[in-house]
Amino acid sequence: MLISRFNALNIQYKRADKKDSLRGNNSVSKFSIPLNKCFKGYIAYDNINYIKRNGESSMNLKDNYIKIRENFSKELAPKVLETELNAWDFYTNSTDDNLKKYLKSEDETHNLFKNEEIYNQLKEIKNKGLNDKHLNKQLKDLYKSFDEELNAGELKQKLREKENEIAAKYNAYVPKIDEKEVTKPEINKILETEKNPEIRKKAYDAKINGGDIIAADLQELVKLRNEFAKSQGYENFYEYQLKEEYDVNSAELDKLLDDVYINAKPLNNKLKQENQQELSEVFKIAPEELKAYHYGLISDKNPAKAINKALKTKEQVVDIAKTAYKNMGFDLDNMNITLDLFPRKNKNTHGFCFEIEPGKDSRILANLTNNTNSLDTICHELGHCVYNLGIDTKLPYLDRGTTPAMTEAVAMMMGDLLQREYILKDVVDGESLKKYQNDYKKSEAKFINRSMLIINFEREMYKNPEQDLGKLWHDLKCKYLGRNVSENIDNEWATIPHYLSHPGYYQNYFRADLVKAQMYNHLTKELGLLTENNRTAEYLNNNLFKLGRSIEEDDLIEQFTGEKLSSAALCTSLQLDKE
Repeated sequence: MLISRFNALNIQYKRADKKDSLRGNNSVSKFSIPLNKCFKGYIAYDNINYIKRNGESSMNLKDNYIKIRENFSKELAPKVLETELNAWDFYTNSTDDNLKKYLKSEDETHNLFKNEEIYNQLKEIKNKGLNDKHLNKQLKDLYKSFDEELNAGELKQKLREKENEIAAKYNAYVPKIDEKEVTKPEINKILETEKNPEIRKKAYDAKINGGDIIAADLQELVKLRNEFAKSQGYENFYEYQLKEEYDVNSAELDKLLDDVYINAKPLNNKLKQENQQELSEVFKIAPEELKAYHYGLISDKNPAKAINKALKTKEQVVDIAKTAYKNMGFDLDNMNITLDLFPRKNKNTHGFCFEIEPGKDSRILANLTNNTNSLDTICHELGHCVYNLGIDTKLPYLDRGTTPAMTEAVAMMMGDLLQREYILKDVVDGESLKKYQNDYKKSEAKFINRSMLIINFEREMYKNPEQDLGKLWHDLKCKYLGRNVSENIDNEWATIPHYLSHPGYYQNYFRADLVKAQMYNHLTKELGLLTENNRTAEYLNNNLFKLGRSIEEDDLIEQFTGEKLSSAALCTSLQLDKE
């Protein structure tokens, strides 16, 4: 997943990767003049004189907005860069000192949005409106960032502090099995390969115990977020995030979710029955006796098992990904990409791309091992990196970024290359690879189910944070994953990193899955298989990446793929006919 703290200038506390996250920071100001005085002399005073000379009615609102935006960006850019660098330091080495630096620079960046004179200027322009769809949306986002810091700053600060407190607590958790410390990749490997139920249960418990540590705090954070959302005129924080952070229409999202769920249901029911039957045979128990820790095993019938067996080292996983990108025309070794890819102590256990400086500096934190999940992860995160580095640095600063669904669509498409193209042809025999590729729609179905669970749980959690969240998670797992009612109720929900660091974000993965299907169809019509055409990089750079966020997301999707966002392409990829 992409990590970008200041998305669309909606200052936020966020983090995660497709399969996960946190945040906070501060440092010494680069400006000797106090920020409010700097703005009065540098922006506001100049604008006021312009108004006095020419009269407000003769002013070009668009030019005035751009002038304010560009001057503010000169102050904002170095602070955001400093915060991103401190975030990277903290996530790759989670010491108390690095956390303090991170929190300090974050606070300083947020303080830039407390200039009342700029706020009033933006408010006046916003009330009149701009005759430009993109600039009008950008103005609204920028104004909102000032408005929230000035009028709800104390509560926002409280939210940031609470989030960072929870993140620090979760990062400090070290999983253990029989008193021996284990890493997240080691736990995942046990759940993928181990057939001894007792060992599997210990691994599952080690994973879930991290959720136990933060569940109560996370529930309190949800309540605080709702309090903030209500102060902004929303029923709850989830609805606030959808509209204000991601500009997603809740009713349209529900329609897409329902459409895909209904169309995928026959396939999902079939796959659930097959999976339960396989697991019951392996563990020699009835399907209704299966527990949470039985799931995740890669059975002998699963084509991924042959691939994992052929992947001998984690370094081989990285080399395969680099070769795939090279074949598309991306020279990763000569791009400014920093890779921190393997587990170690004091390092965050998830996987993200850090958008340090669009067009200039992109970094990946991951915890890879030698399996298909890790290959998916590195291909996915590299997708974020090349997108970020392809952004035109001549764009206005606030347009140098990516929209959530588009960047996730590119990253998810790159992760799919394992099964949709032939990047593993030199790793396994042709028959094994074909079987693995034929399993693609199963992977998509699993993702759909998981998305339904995570999205609907979060929505219901914010609607009623007082309810038993463990039971809610259990009930929705039964509905969407086909789990047994007899499964134990636990705090697995609290281990989903997005709930802490990227509230409301997971629906972007779902929408990105729809975009990805449209995007891949379009690209293969133009280029053929992406990893067999070294013009792929040039095509993506020229037609998508360089545009950054200079075009609104829905318009960008339609412009690039030739279609409005819909569920049609995804349903077709699952061999399902859309009614």
